[in-house]
Amino acid sequence: MARFYPLTVTDIQKTIRDAVVVSLSPDPKTNFDFIQGQYLTFKKDFDGQEIRRSYS
Repeated sequence: MARFYPLTVTDIQKTIRDAVVVSLSPDPKTNFDFIQGQYLTFKKDFDGQEIRRSYS
């Protein structure tokens, strides 16, 4: 089962025409462990509907 953690966007860089680099910061009290190359799934509620997107 996936676990979700609150993350704060700390920076957004437009690198090329079709790509951006988004820097995220987890809560320092959270044991957040991530290895480069893994996929992250983000979820957000919009107007009562949960939207999920996966990124690497």
